[in-house]
Amino acid sequence: MKHLAALIALSFAPLLGWAQLSGTLIVGGASPDYATLSAAVNALMSEGATGNVTFDIRPGTYSGQYLLGAVPGTPGSITFRNSSNGAQAVNLEFDASGSADNYIFRIDGTDDVRLEKLTFRPLDFNYARAVHFFNAVAGMIIEQCVFHGSTNPSGSAYFDRILVHCDQAAINTDNNPQDVIIIDNSFFNGNTAVELDCYGFAGARSNGLIITGNEFRQQVGTGVRLNNCRGQIGDNDFSTTVGNWYVGIRTTYFDGGSQIRRNDIQAYATNGCTGIEVGNTQSTTGNMISNNMVYVNGTGDVWGMAVYNLWDMKIVHNSVLVAAGNAFQSYAFYHLSNFPDGQDALVRNNIFANNAGGLAYYVQVPDNVATEDHNCLFSTGGLLSQAGSSDYATIAAHQAGTGMGAGDSGIDPVFPAQPDLHMNNCAMDDLGEYFFVVGADIDGDARGNPACDMGADEYTASSSSVQAPTITVALPYELGLNASFASYSWNTGANTPTITITAAGNYSCDVVDVNGCSYQVNISVLADINTDVALLDKADISIYPVPAVDVLHVMGLPPGVAYDVLDGQGRTVLRGSSAGPISIALLHLAPGPHLLRWNVEGVMRTARFIKQ
Repeated sequence: MKHLAALIALSFAPLLGWAQLSGTLIVGGASPDYATLSAAVNALMSEGATGNVTFDIRPGTYSGQYLLGAVPGTPGSITFRNSSNGAQAVNLEFDASGSADNYIFRIDGTDDVRLEKLTFRPLDFNYARAVHFFNAVAGMIIEQCVFHGSTNPSGSAYFDRILVHCDQAAINTDNNPQDVIIIDNSFFNGNTAVELDCYGFAGARSNGLIITGNEFRQQVGTGVRLNNCRGQIGDNDFSTTVGNWYVGIRTTYFDGGSQIRRNDIQAYATNGCTGIEVGNTQSTTGNMISNNMVYVNGTGDVWGMAVYNLWDMKIVHNSVLVAAGNAFQSYAFYHLSNFPDGQDALVRNNIFANNAGGLAYYVQVPDNVATEDHNCLFSTGGLLSQAGSSDYATIAAHQAGTGMGAGDSGIDPVFPAQPDLHMNNCAMDDLGEYFFVVGADIDGDARGNPACDMGADEYTASSSSVQAPTITVALPYELGLNASFASYSWNTGANTPTITITAAGNYSCDVVDVNGCSYQVNISVLADINTDVALLDKADISIYPVPAVDVLHVMGLPPGVAYDVLDGQGRTVLRGSSAGPISIALLHLAPGPHLLRWNVEGVMRTARFIKQ
């Protein structure tokens, strides 16, 4: 948005002797153009810009707040980026005192802003917002940044702990941000990682939104929440073990051809949680939820996928598992509208499994789902599905009662590598039916045609091995697999569901599942030599990216502290010492789990990571 104020400022610039900013400018370090980021932003806002401006910020820690508005002059794109290309950290910190100053970057209607490879650290326990934007921001990109939010577990006043936040709806004007891209970032902690609450009166929307390639870790409340937007949420990884009524993806009025696809959600909650919740697609077409893997595990009401008030929504090729929850209020698929809404939802080629004993499929108003077919519906409980007031205990009863689902299956999908939901089920291979709108799976593998697999994973069942997620544990440890099998044969010689291990390493178990499928499950165990979790949390150490390929960045180690890197067998493979933020070369390390270990004031601390 180019305001009239910018044109006035440009007109008077020659009279005031301003030299408007242009090109690449250096911030921080030796002989910079601006010693601090505050000085750089103040210059931009007072002097204006001509063409593209890039602020190359040298590694270090910068404390302060940065407010962008209408930039005088004729600005092009405005980029704030890490001058080291991310090899060393640029830490942007601020300790807010309340709601009024709760931000590090505030962007008020400024076009073409790009934040690249920066680390944001809002420091307050209660007020911990990193980026706040509103008022017709256009073309904003947040790319390859790292966000560290508050670990406050409370759901009260959650909006004060949203890491990236737009609250245009609160402003109550039709001036929504447009073409916002949030790509390849890492979000740690916070109540909510990303929330865009936009203005929606008379069908207004924030258009062109793309949220892709991000990792969302340890949020308490929500990973991504959208209201009155159009675009896509795709190829993101969500995980939490601290969820408090957690929702991975929650959208309302996310419509007009919007898509939620190829996301992996692994959620553990101390009470209830939901993987994906979508509602109010408001008389639009082309909306779709596809190729998502959703694992949810809690003690209360646990919903895998919950939808309501839909128009033209295709729900296809999703894998959903309710691993634990209240059997009477946990549903793998839940259409919760209690009135006739769009009545044209299509539900096809999904796996809806409920290991908590609750319903696999629950639709309050049966006609709200127009087509249901070639889905796997499985529950460990006595009832499989409910449509309206009618309960069905078996697939045959469900088919007869609903008049749909002729190609449905009631086979246990097993999911041998939970919470990973990739498949190796010989009984379910090719039970789906090709549907042209989803030509590939979550991994990009082509779908079979005309027969394909149900769920997000297109696979070929085999007797070869399955790799379960790596775990880090205190030894000794009772090791087991997250799925249940008919028989077990461990490489230790045991034939029991669990074994007691006293050493880290690689373990394997030949299994036969309930469907008679035989294969091997491998699991790597890493020893966690730290026994004081509270001290580790207080160390305020962060590492990224995880998994790492060629380099691991470490922030927060005090200068002069020695560190070791240990492999999965506990052997020291690297040693060094810190001088502030460090980067550890990993190219010569073997792939697999590793530990970073250091000692501060006589206390041993660790952080784990995976080398790919």
